[in-house]
Amino acid sequence: MAVTVIKPSRAEMDRSVARFSDLVRCNTGLPDMALPECQRTFLNVLGFSQPRGEGQFSPFGDLAPAAISHVRAGFGMAFVAAKPGCGVLMHTHDTVETFMVMHGTWKLEWELDSGTEAVTLAPLDFIACPIGVQRRFECIDAGPGRDEGLLLGIIGGDAPAAEISPEGVQRLIEAGIFKPAQAAA
Repeated sequence: MAVTVIKPSRAEMDRSVARFSDLVRCNTGLPDMALPECQRTFLNVLGFSQPRGEGQFSPFGDLAPAAISHVRAGFGMAFVAAKPGCGVLMHTHDTVETFMVMHGTWKLEWELDSGTEAVTLAPLDFIACPIGVQRRFECIDAGPGRDEGLLLGIIGGDAPAAEISPEGVQRLIEAGIFKPAQAAA
C-alpha cells in the first residue's frame, strides 16, 4: 500500500517546528518535583495524551505544554534540565524511555534484585530503558560554563504512563507531598 502524499502549506509546516529558544520551561507537574533533590525543568517539544490510570503520571508532567501538540507521532520528546545533584525518584514506564545527554554528565541508575546498578553518560551518549525497569536519573555535572545539565528524553506511546517506585512513594509521604493512603494506590 502506498503512502498517501500530502502537500502542506508553509503555515501548516510552521506548526510542526519547535525552536529551542521558544520552548516553555515547566518545573512542576509531577509529585517529586517539589523535593529539593528532584527539582528539574521540562521543555516539552512533542506531546502526547495524559495517562488515566490510578497512581500514573505523564512522563513529562501534567503541566508541561508541548510546543507541537497536534501531531500524534507515537512518541513524545522533551528536554530535561537539572542542576547537579538533582534528578528524579525511581520510577517505571509502560513504554520504552530513551535519553541522550546534550550537556553535562548524567547518572542513570536502575534496580536489581538486590541493590542498584548505574551508568554514567556524557554528551551525546544515549541509553534506552526497557519497559518495566525501575530507574532514575540525576545530573552529576552541568558541563563547562553551565549551571544545569540537559538531557533529551524520548518516550514511546501516545499516552505513556509513569509510576513512582514504592520507595519513591514513601519518600513523598515523608516529605508530606503524598498522604499515606496514596501508598496503597
